[in-house]
Amino acid sequence: MKQKLKNAVKRLMGRSELNYHIDAVSSDLVTGWAVNTTSPASPCSVELKVGDKVLARTTAATLREDLVAAGVGNGCHGFTLQLDMLPFSAEARDAHLYINGKRVTSEPIALKSSFTDVLGEFSVEVERRMDALLAIQNERMQREFDYIKKQLESGK
Repeated sequence: MKQKLKNAVKRLMGRSELNYHIDAVSSDLVTGWAVNTTSPASPCSVELKVGDKVLARTTAATLREDLVAAGVGNGCHGFTLQLDMLPFSAEARDAHLYINGKRVTSEPIALKSSFTDVLGEFSVEVERRMDALLAIQNERMQREFDYIKKQLESGK
């Protein structure tokens, strides 16, 4: 009875107790579970963000037998965040997990491009060369733009 009263007070005061676990992180998936213990029947909203950019969003509502066995709510608290392909970078991107709009991770989740997994240390050199190629392409496009603009202006 006391616990029900505490939960009711927390709900009325807008406080919640968020419990979660991240099971796995890869270049294209983040899996785990999340539950609001003051309202375990309501599924949690889960987001993964880098800065203000949302990389993936879902609802933690997948039934997991391990959560049922552990007595975690009704067991329907699993989530899978499917990440779109990250832009190539040899450096890991630091992301944070948000549950019901609240950042819950104190340490960032390091997300590496799948290219980094394949290329290893060589990925730094590949990134350097890709940046150089992009700079050359941008320079060429700017010259073409300037030429076309000049042609249009001289035709007036």
